[in-house]
Amino acid sequence: MSTEPAQIPKPHPARTHSALRFPVYSLADSVVAARAVQDKGGGAATNDHLAAFLDYRSAKNGAFVNRVASAKLFGLIEGPPNRIVITQRAQAILFPVTAAGPKQALIDAFLAVPLYAAIHKEYSGKELPPKFGMMNALRTMFGVTPGRIDEAYRAFMASADTAGFFEVRGSKTQLIMPMVPAGLPRQTPPEDEQQGDGQTALGGGGGSGNGGGGSRPPATPKTTQELKNEYISTLIGALRDQGGKGEIDDALMQRIEKLLGLPE
Repeated sequence: MSTEPAQIPKPHPARTHSALRFPVYSLADSVVAARAVQDKGGGAATNDHLAAFLDYRSAKNGAFVNRVASAKLFGLIEGPPNRIVITQRAQAILFPVTAAGPKQALIDAFLAVPLYAAIHKEYSGKELPPKFGMMNALRTMFGVTPGRIDEAYRAFMASADTAGFFEVRGSKTQLIMPMVPAGLPRQTPPEDEQQGDGQTALGGGGGSGNGGGGSRPPATPKTTQELKNEYISTLIGALRDQGGKGEIDDALMQRIEKLLGLPE
């Protein structure tokens, strides 16, 4: 009989925090940062300029550093400290060319965060735990360090709300993929269509200003009211389809009434 001690199995390594990055600031805060780059910087800004635009004392301020890192994690800004620009995803939010553009871009930004994508995958079709349970899950299931659980939970809930993941249910109890009007293209291009240097097309880069190559002239952009009318028509169509099936979507009806400016 062997006298060697029994081998105790090693515990399965826990998921590390670095594998599931998350922002300190919310999606809405990050959209504000991207808008500052565009509106106050004319499409590009240095770290020092952006810090001033956002009312931080210095670009070395810890809160500002986290603000920039958050916006980059959502995929709304990019570039080195001496030239920060907004991405095509941010352009879809700030300068929509279709009714679905901003909504789809916000969804893409939310799911671009590794932690948020993991939570959505884990709880898709399920009820979210209450606050204390969700905070425990962030620590035990998703590897968030104890000292950062509060900020992770706060930014996650706010970002999910901004991206529309709570609007279908009408409460913050379940993550449901928001409805995007059917038949309208996604704003995020395939990877092989993006510029190789990671910069967005804000007037710079190679190529002549005359276009050429037999490309079509750009279509006349639609007005905001025209885009809004198309969006409302699409939502009404979806409501009629559901009504034909004997289904009633109160949240969708309320959204249409709000867009039409009807009294509650």
